[in-house]
Order: sequence, then C-alpha cells, then structure tokens
Amino acid sequence: MKKTNQYYYEATRKATRNHDAPKIDYLQKNIPIPSIREETILDSNFWTRDATRIPDLILNPKSSNQVILEDDTVKSHGELGFEEGRTLNRNEDYVRAKRPFFVINEDLAKKLQLDQARLSIYLYYMTLSQIRAGLWK
Repeated sequence: MKKTNQYYYEATRKATRNHDAPKIDYLQKNIPIPSIREETILDSNFWTRDATRIPDLILNPKSSNQVILEDDTVKSHGELGFEEGRTLNRNEDYVRAKRPFFVINEDLAKKLQLDQARLSIYLYYMTLSQIRAGLWK
C-alpha cells in the first residue's frame, strides 16, 4: 500500500502545470504588464544542482527591466520575512545573480485585504525604481 505522500509526488512528477497554476493565471490576466510564466532561467550564479530556476512569472520579459514575481504561501514557503530554507535559497539565488524580484505572500495579502494583482503592479513599479537607482547592478 502506498503512502499518501507517494500519490502526491507521483502526481507532481506527471503534472504538466504547477499546482498553483490557477493563482498564477489570475495574476497574469490581471496585471497589465507583459509577462511569461514558468520560464526556465539558466544562470551560473544559481546554487541549484543544474543552475536553473523556474519563477512563477517574469514581468516585462523582453526588456532589460525584467522583474521576477514569486507567489508564495505560508504553508509552502513560510512567513514573509521568515522564509523556510528552500525559499530563502531561491531568494538568495536571485540576489546573487542580480535578478530583480519580488514576492507576493498570498496569506498576508488576504489578511490585509489586498488584491494580489494590484499589489503586484505596485511592487513591479517599486522594483523598477530600485533598478533605476542602481540596486540591482
């Protein structure tokens, strides 16, 4: 008899979309900024085994001002500002590779009654401001 986690891992391995696809669909449809989703990024500064990361969304992908959006939940990633190990490693990879990013924490946005798409638009322009100020060079 298989354990419950084995079913989850088997389904994950066979999946063609991430489990959070409906949430990312909502963000992609409601953010009026060109974006691509689940695009593999290869960067030698990433400390993953194959030096790749697959962010949830890349905003403005065809410009020099690309910004990565990651949609997190407390259950999978930990509290914003107190992330669990794998999430912290992901964020460190983006910083090490000088790839501008921001994180939307779904649980915190709900608690504060903020629409995640509108919050994403604000954070995108805030990140652009940081790029222009030289923070991500």
